[in-house]
Amino acid sequence: MVEHGEEEGPNRSTNIVGGGVGRNNKSGENVGKLTFVRDDREKFELSDLLKASAEILGSGSFGSSYKATLNNGNSVVVKRFKQMNNVGREEFQEHMRRLGRLSHPNLLPLVAYYYRKEEKLFVSDPVQKGSLALLLHGQTRGTPTLDWPTRLKVIKGVARGLSYLYKELACLVAPHGHLKSSNVLLNASYEPLLGDYALIPLINQETVQEMMIAYKSPEYFNNGRITKKTDVWSLGILIIEVLTGKFPASYLQQGSEVDMTIWVRSVINDGYDNNMGLTRNSEGEMQKLLNIGMACCERNVDKRLDIKEACVRLEEVRERDRDDDDFHSTCASTEADHRSSRGTSEDFAVIIN
Repeated sequence: MVEHGEEEGPNRSTNIVGGGVGRNNKSGENVGKLTFVRDDREKFELSDLLKASAEILGSGSFGSSYKATLNNGNSVVVKRFKQMNNVGREEFQEHMRRLGRLSHPNLLPLVAYYYRKEEKLFVSDPVQKGSLALLLHGQTRGTPTLDWPTRLKVIKGVARGLSYLYKELACLVAPHGHLKSSNVLLNASYEPLLGDYALIPLINQETVQEMMIAYKSPEYFNNGRITKKTDVWSLGILIIEVLTGKFPASYLQQGSEVDMTIWVRSVINDGYDNNMGLTRNSEGEMQKLLNIGMACCERNVDKRLDIKEACVRLEEVRERDRDDDDFHSTCASTEADHRSSRGTSEDFAVIIN
C-alpha cells in the first residue's frame, strides 16, 4: 500500500498519531483499538503502534505511509486514510473482514485496521524491495535495474493477483480500482504484491472520481462510467509502462483528465526501455507482451480483452523466443547425440583391444 513514486520524501523519524487517534473519551477510557483480520500475525495494541518509532515511506493520493518499528523489534507498514467515509462502521468492518479472508501470493495482505470516522489506519507487512514505480523510475546509484525476465515475472504476477480479485470480489465492478506501478510492491525475490485494492466502496465518492485510477479510464473519460474491464485497461497501461520505462505522470496527477490512448501511442513509438536488456532471442516475446498491453488498452470496451483472456495470453509469453529455443535445443540435442555416438565407439575400441 506504499505510494512510492508520487510525493515521496526522505525517510525521517515521526509519529503515526493523527488528530484524535486513540484519544480518550470523557470518562478517560481509550476508545480506539486495532482490529486484526488475520490470525497468523502476532497481535499488538494501538498504543504500541502509536509509541513506535516510524519513518515516512511516502505520501500519495489518500494519505501518508509509514514504516513503524515496535518495541519487540517487528516492523509493520501503516497507511492513513482520511477520505474514507462512504459507508458506515458496520459495512466498513464487514468489508475489512472480506479483505482479511483474501489470500494469494500476489496480494499484499491486510493485517489489521483502526476505525475512526475522521481517519482510518491500515496495517500491513513491510515489503523488501519497495514499489515497482520506484525501481522503474527512481533509480539511484547502486540500485539494480529490472531486466526483461524480472519485468515479465512482475507482469504475470500482477495479472494472477488481479484475476484472483476478480474471482473473490466479483460483486465489485472494478475489484482493484487503483492499479498503478506505485501500488505494485516487490518482495525479496521480486514477486509482485498488489496493494490499495478494493477501496472504491469505502472512499468518498467525490474523492473516488478525482483520484482513483479506474476513473481515469477511457470509458469514464468518454461516458462517465467504469466497467468490468476497467482494471484490465489499468493492467495494459502498466504493461506498457514496464516495457517502455515511461512514467504516465500526467494521468496520475490528482484531478487530471487525460486521454491515455494518446500517451500509449506516443510512448510505443519511442521503443523499449534500454535498461531492460533487449536481446535477439527475447525481442519476439517482448513484442507479444506489447501486443497484449495494447489489447488491454483498447479504447472500445467491447473489443478490449477481459481478465481471463489477458491472463491466458500472458501465461503464453516466455523469456525467450520459441524459435530461438527450438534452434538451441536442436543444436544441443545434435551435439549430445554426437558425443554419445563417439563415446560408444571409443568404448567398443577399448573392449576389442
